[in-house]
Amino acid sequence: MKSTEAITYASIAVIAISLFFIGTELTGLATGNDTAIVNVTILTAAEINFTTDILDFGSGAVTPGQTAILDSEGTNTSWSGNATYGNLTLENIGSVNLTLQLKTDLSPADFLGGAAPTFQAKVVNNTGNVGACTGTNVFTNYANINTTMQSACGTFFGYEAAIDEIAIDFSMNISDDAEGVKVMTITAIGTY
Repeated sequence: MKSTEAITYASIAVIAISLFFIGTELTGLATGNDTAIVNVTILTAAEINFTTDILDFGSGAVTPGQTAILDSEGTNTSWSGNATYGNLTLENIGSVNLTLQLKTDLSPADFLGGAAPTFQAKVVNNTGNVGACTGTNVFTNYANINTTMQSACGTFFGYEAAIDEIAIDFSMNISDDAEGVKVMTITAIGTY
């Protein structure tokens, strides 16, 4: 064998061995699995808001010897003032369904004075919000409202946009011996 042939064979052997080791070299590539967690906490909010929070029956006088009957739907009997049309509007602006209770800060006698006054409320679904208030409701029709909490939407006062508003109408009887400026506060409490 000639020495050039031996060098050629040795060179080929070195190249072959080098290629073998290059192909089997460790690269550090990870071969395991791992997991991670994404967490979010969404809080519920129970919140209500009177979007219409003043109802003004205006001024007037009771016809002598009569009892005036007024309501926020336009009834105006034995009263010299204008008829009143309107209501208080209550909206569930939270993120949960509620039960709803109402009360006043004064009794009818303390609010209106005079002989045998009455003060009543009626809760109805606001226009376009059918189903906003369901379940036990003392105020489905006009009913006496006073300083004791009373159920207005005992099972469900909705929070979704299409069912989150109710209207509260009021009716009162005022005797001819009542007088003065009268102001009453209505409190609404929503619970979930």
